[in-house]
Amino acid sequence: MQTLESSHRVTVGNALPKQGMSSARLRGRSDDPRWQLALRIASSSSLGRSRLMVDFLFYVVDRSIQDRVDEITEQQIGVLVFGRPEGYDTNEDNIVRSYARNLRKRIDEYFTREGITEDLLLEIPRGGYAPIFSARLSKNNSFVGESKDFTRDNLSESALIGIDSSAPPNSPASQNVPESDSLSETNVAAGWPLKIAKEIHKHSALFALAIGLILGAFVASFSPGTILKRFISSATGSESTRLWLQLFSRKSDTFIVPSDDGLVIMQRLTERPVPLASYVNGTYRASVNTDRTPADAEIFKLGARRYTSVVDLDLASHLAQLAEVVPERMVIRYARDLRMDDLRNGNAILIGSTEANPWIELFQPQMNLRFSFNSGSDKPSGILNSHPRAGENQIYGTPDQNHTYGVIAYVPNLNSTGHVLIVGGLNTAGTQAAATFLLTPSLMAPTLQRASVRGGGFRPFEILIGAGNVASNASAPQMVLERIGGS
Repeated sequence: MQTLESSHRVTVGNALPKQGMSSARLRGRSDDPRWQLALRIASSSSLGRSRLMVDFLFYVVDRSIQDRVDEITEQQIGVLVFGRPEGYDTNEDNIVRSYARNLRKRIDEYFTREGITEDLLLEIPRGGYAPIFSARLSKNNSFVGESKDFTRDNLSESALIGIDSSAPPNSPASQNVPESDSLSETNVAAGWPLKIAKEIHKHSALFALAIGLILGAFVASFSPGTILKRFISSATGSESTRLWLQLFSRKSDTFIVPSDDGLVIMQRLTERPVPLASYVNGTYRASVNTDRTPADAEIFKLGARRYTSVVDLDLASHLAQLAEVVPERMVIRYARDLRMDDLRNGNAILIGSTEANPWIELFQPQMNLRFSFNSGSDKPSGILNSHPRAGENQIYGTPDQNHTYGVIAYVPNLNSTGHVLIVGGLNTAGTQAAATFLLTPSLMAPTLQRASVRGGGFRPFEILIGAGNVASNASAPQMVLERIGGS
């Protein structure tokens, strides 16, 4: 099975990678502080285990050091880092922009945690991909970087943005502080009480209003009714809270992956299922028959379009608002841009069915409830119950248009180092039913209680959801059956 990841590998910790990026080899100088900074960022926990993100960082830093900034373009990065073909359409494939947003977050996180003592800063400004290096400001607003390691002998002028080269090191100009504002600590300390008193007197009405609002909010927050409401909410939502804490962590990324509805439309029109291997290498967008009409070429273009449903977007929006979410670690990624490594090392929430999100195929062998879509009429499509128990059906399909089914499955990721949550249905109404059930703590509580293990985690579980289908909208989702721990 082929995967959409670059063929090159970058070895972090050496000044130069052992293998290059195709024709454009990384040639960062080992004694350059900018390159050394990039190596430290790449080997930090902030960047995680994403080789593609490391390659992205090394590529743009190398081109910047070599004064080849004109090569730091979305098209070039897509080709040399992400293995896209020459001349690919960046409007249709936004993988570079997606990774750039995430890389910016990781770099910011590095400088607030592991790299908090770094004297040299790196930033990739929005709207471009060329890195900018600058010296860190100290507490007194003067630039750090006067040491031998970060002088102009080692850095180019572009790396020291904001320093007035004509000013002496200790002058007000070099510190970006006007001379008239250079007050001694004694004068500042002596003037504070008087200034505070004047400000309070000047804005006394505003202070009184603010205090009143604070007191009112305090009373409202701790009134008996509010406390009871919070207690009840906490009691019914504690299991769901623990579930979200398992899926959202500061130590690893959590990928939210909506469905590829352009793929669904294409499959329905061609009556040709798309397996994961074909989806990953892109061959599903090529017509296998040469005698097709010209209109068929437009049908296959649907496979390259980026469509997803409002139901998926609504679920992603609700997930982003959860209190347990770690914003800098949550990544929304289109199914076509996901990589195998993302499912090996991180957590993921896959939305849709195997027809709309082929990545779910990877986890179906360990599931009892499996999506089964058949274009022919000899086999019904639906959710296959691999090991039915007494009173259960072997397949849950849609014999009428008034009912639908969805699945919620919680399974280990590919390396068993994280978790994958699958939320999907036979159609958009089925996915909506599963999403509604998932986001309702009182509905999820019984299953989560039965799946709980010591330490706060959960055994793998699956839930089959049934719901009414009214004009492609789910109503009153209910549990049909469940499996816990693979039994």
